[in-house]
Amino acid sequence: MTKTLLSGKNNFYYEEIAENRKSFSVTVYPSGKIIYKVPQKSSLSERKLFLTKKSAWITKQQAFFKQFPSKTQSFTSGSDILYLGRHYQLIVKTKKPEKVSFAANKIVIHSIISAKTLLDAFMKKRAESIFAERLKECLKLFPSFSKNIFRVKIRKMNKRWGSYHDNGEILLNPELIKAPKRCIDYVICHELCHHIHKSHNQQFFSLLEQKCPNYKSLKTELELKVLG
Repeated sequence: MTKTLLSGKNNFYYEEIAENRKSFSVTVYPSGKIIYKVPQKSSLSERKLFLTKKSAWITKQQAFFKQFPSKTQSFTSGSDILYLGRHYQLIVKTKKPEKVSFAANKIVIHSIISAKTLLDAFMKKRAESIFAERLKECLKLFPSFSKNIFRVKIRKMNKRWGSYHDNGEILLNPELIKAPKRCIDYVICHELCHHIHKSHNQQFFSLLEQKCPNYKSLKTELELKVLG
């Protein structure tokens, strides 16, 4: 349900979701959208009080994301392609056999149909391999998970970098392939922490900081690298 909060001279439009949870949670997405998750048994006054206390933080987050204008990726020769935190020049050659390859600081595509389709498929395969590799590395930080089974799946998400399911499935945004591996690790660690703490409460962030001490700077770097 979309609601409005009047805070000073600003109106915040947010989507409120009541769940079977004990804590309140506010998330501001790069689009500026606000999702407010509340305990089902909480009162109207409790909900309003928590959100009012977070209003300054909400304003700060929205201002942060506004620094990064949305960009449309071009797939013509000379275009810039971001991969694992590095910038590559795209070279498109209309020839067979169709393939994608790296050449120094360039990504070369041989395609007579669609450079975009070929590059998207190539990046998806890279993401599947690298995300699985990074999950294996991140799990070393969680020795108590040695008997658990976790797997990564790729899913396009407009508002999130990742998501965790109780069955051990970690969904990752394909856009993460643009980020350095250290930022990918941060997102995976974030989702692994949800195996213990479902909500973003104090215990969750304490665990995240223990496993990823510089997570705040990595979060900022991720936004700057991929959205900037």
